[in-house]
Amino acid sequence: MTDFFNKYLVGQMLKSKKFWYTVIGVLTTLLSETFGLNSEEVNKILMSIGALVLGQGFADAKKK
Repeated sequence: MTDFFNKYLVGQMLKSKKFWYTVIGVLTTLLSETFGLNSEEVNKILMSIGALVLGQGFADAKKK
């Protein structure tokens, strides 16, 4: 079971662009004060990341 978890679930996540876009979005939100971003800037960044995730989802769906 552990091999399955490591090989397929974690392995697939680390290779996923959507996963990394989401990680960057979460880090941007958490570190927004450190970066000196106001709420409007954070919102624009998150909307851009959301568009990337959505676009990547469409691209992945077309591959299959």
